Amino acid sequence: MRWLLSSMLSKPAIWLLHIALTTILVGACVTHFFGEQGEIHLRADQAQTLANDYSNISLFLWDFQVVNDADNNPVDFISELRLLDRSKQPLVVEEGIIRMNKPLKYHNWRFCQSDYDSDQQGVVLAYNYDPWGIGITYTGYALLLIAMIAFFFQRRTYFRAMLRQQHKWLMVCLGVVAIILAFVMTKVVTPKPPLQPVLQTPLLGIHVSVIMLAYTLFAGMMVIGILGLCMPKRREQLMHLSQILLYPAEFCLMAGIFIGAIWANMSWGRYWGWDPKETWALITMLVYALLLHLPWLKRKFQISNIKFQLYHHVGSIIAFFFVLFTYFGVSYLLGGLHSYA
Repeated sequence: MRWLLSSMLSKPAIWLLHIALTTILVGACVTHFFGEQGEIHLRADQAQTLANDYSNISLFLWDFQVVNDADNNPVDFISELRLLDRSKQPLVVEEGIIRMNKPLKYHNWRFCQSDYDSDQQGVVLAYNYDPWGIGITYTGYALLLIAMIAFFFQRRTYFRAMLRQQHKWLMVCLGVVAIILAFVMTKVVTPKPPLQPVLQTPLLGIHVSVIMLAYTLFAGMMVIGILGLCMPKRREQLMHLSQILLYPAEFCLMAGIFIGAIWANMSWGRYWGWDPKETWALITMLVYALLLHLPWLKRKFQISNIKFQLYHHVGSIIAFFFVLFTYFGVSYLLGGLHSYA
């Protein structure tokens, strides 16, 4: 018990990071076991009842319209609704509007635009009832953000030790990464107009920028890994440089995933749906998390320095293939809701 307390006091950011991830997992389990989600189809001037164990809500579609830009490209979908809650006495009647990335909220219910009929006289709404899971998960996201920021200010960490040793090489490496990132963002990542309505949100730029920063740093680690295998005399120095890049890269990937989850909750009514892109982003994060824990594994199993260096460089190269598949392979082979990304 004393060891645990001492460890928590000496490395609070690391412990907070693990507590945050545990909180997110608990929130996801609460959503899965106690929440409810689905879809409901509404036609103009017709009411549909959403009857279940939690409520008895009727929805009435007043109007639906597709908003187009000057080039006749859709930029928004708007549904005007009347909501009648029959579980309340007296009956509760509310009117609301649903737009892309702007769901209708009623107590613990969320209704989002999902699809519409070809004649534009009907819509499909995604609904979600999750009174506890979203709050717990978002608390985990907030703790995760605090932990990631606090980690870089924590003194007694393996990262700070490596940073003191390799600060000169780090500046050169970050300069190269910045140039590569600027090229990628302007030539490859930036979506070309017209954008799909779901993409028309400020979260697009934040989500893409953070994710691509992570991928660029992972690419730098892959290049360093190849150099480390080809240059045995500089293998240890290159490994330290790669480890320095690993921490901000992994944290950026984590941040990008939870920003995407918040965006998904706004657009689709759920923050996680095991879409192929979401799943493989999580797998990639876990693969690089294994690299983060290599120093601990080295001490635990008394791995020699030479093997440890080889494991890190080879792992950096192999792990980058997960990045490539997440970015390219999923979009072209698996599709899903992120097929445009």
